[in-house]
Amino acid sequence: MRKKSNLQFAKALYEVTKDLPKSHLPEAIKQFVLILQKNNKLKKIDYIIEEFEAYAKKQDRAKIIEIETARKLDQTALNKIKKIFGEKSEITELVNKELLGGARITVNDMIYDASLKTQLKSLRQQLIS
Repeated sequence: MRKKSNLQFAKALYEVTKDLPKSHLPEAIKQFVLILQKNNKLKKIDYIIEEFEAYAKKQDRAKIIEIETARKLDQTALNKIKKIFGEKSEITELVNKELLGGARITVNDMIYDASLKTQLKSLRQQLIS
């Protein structure tokens, strides 16, 4: 019998609990923990929870957005970005002084690199060739 991955446990928990009334959640969680114990996965519960959260966001069509800029963005810019990608978007902002300017935006697994550093590297390559 093949071992089940953390993602498989996370998906199973999501499927079992997504339409469950709140009053039934404690019992479902208790049963899930017993299943994890039976499969020797209790040590991996933190990873399973991370997988569960990511999977639930994906199922809810929420986008996970990471914005990397040279300086902190103001709230107006963040609101515009959220409007573009959807209200359910979860935005994390990172300040990276090495970018010089522009931004590098990661949406789920797609990277949009509009940083000044990358544009200068591209220009340099074009001038060399």
